Amino acid sequence: MTDVSQPGIRTAMELPNWNNRSWVTASMINPALVAASLVAAANTFESESEDGMPWELAFLVAPMALHRDTREALPTRVDSHASKWVTEHAALLATLPGRIVSMRPYTREGLRYGLRSGSLSLTGEGLLLGRPEWKLNKTRDPELTYIVGRAAFLGRWFAHVGSPATLFALLGVQP
Repeated sequence: MTDVSQPGIRTAMELPNWNNRSWVTASMINPALVAASLVAAANTFESESEDGMPWELAFLVAPMALHRDTREALPTRVDSHASKWVTEHAALLATLPGRIVSMRPYTREGLRYGLRSGSLSLTGEGLLLGRPEWKLNKTRDPELTYIVGRAAFLGRWFAHVGSPATLFALLGVQP
């Protein structure tokens, strides 16, 4: 397993300001998009489990939903076995720990954005809740709709896998 708490990784305070971010980074890893993905995942997790999504799963949702190859390889059915999917996509998942580490500051930034905007909330037990009435306008951009839809799928799927520790172990990463 790869430990994703490696030293030397940028913290949220070390993120480049908006004027210094590349166009791609500013477009595809912006706090609003990360927050929208987390809201979608938290809402569907809660609808499947009747409980909030453990906040640490946010650090899996963003790197999996925002990475094109991963989101396109995700199963389409929530009853797909995660262990089988992991085995079939081992080469793709070999890069997941590095993506989690590199995305961590952006995930934190998206979490803060969602919490400040009220689209996300955190319970005393560390469960992430989305605003139930939140909906993405599906007519704006098909790629955006697809990304957020895949994040919603991840929330449903993660609710069926079991504990966060089980999920992290299946994916070969340590929280």
